[in-house]
Amino acid sequence: MRHVLESITGRLLEEVPELRYVAEDWGQLDFYEDKPPVKFPCALVSVSNIKFESQTAGVRYATMTILIRVADVPSVSGTMAAPKEYRGRAFSILDLMDRIGNALYAFGGEDFDELEQREITHYGREDAIREYAMTFETTYAIGSE
Repeated sequence: MRHVLESITGRLLEEVPELRYVAEDWGQLDFYEDKPPVKFPCALVSVSNIKFESQTAGVRYATMTILIRVADVPSVSGTMAAPKEYRGRAFSILDLMDRIGNALYAFGGEDFDELEQREITHYGREDAIREYAMTFETTYAIGSE
């Protein structure tokens, strides 16, 4: 498990330089007093689900679903009545998710299969943070083959 998450966070740091904070998700966007302990925009990586399938004696395959929470705090209003340069920045989180998706899609390692992007979900929040969840899936073997 760990090797997959470390590879993903490393890939995001290399390929998406506009991310100002990339880390394991331990609740940074959920449990805070004044402001979250992150820099925006951020990507928080965690395991959402793992399914196991036995292949032979001593070998299992794991199918892992990875959740990447992408968040930003808009610095401008998203109104379409705003000047053009502000309107472009209003949807910048969507461009950021495209870059994350492109960086991770079909990315794999020696010990895990290429990532498949599965979905993006919007999270409604009461604070000013825009948050989306991106899910990816990969498989890897556990044990000796």
